[in-house]
Amino acid sequence: MLTEEETREIEAQLQHYDQKRAASVEAMQVVQQRRGWVSDENLRDIAGLLGMTPDELDAVATFYSHIFRKPVGRHVILLCDSVS
Repeated sequence: MLTEEETREIEAQLQHYDQKRAASVEAMQVVQQRRGWVSDENLRDIAGLLGMTPDELDAVATFYSHIFRKPVGRHVILLCDSVS
């Protein structure tokens, strides 16, 4: 369940977009900044706020490597392995 503070911050992010679903990454970042990752329960709550299904939001979350869907350590090291 999202806290009141998380809900308020997500709703503040919604003001910057014409459509709620456009704020999906920012909404997940709000939760991740406070909890370290986005759980299935958090994902369902965020999806409800944005008028999306949990599956639609999960598709967005799994596309972005900086949205953590499982618990991670305090320090996360990201390596770029692209050719360029």
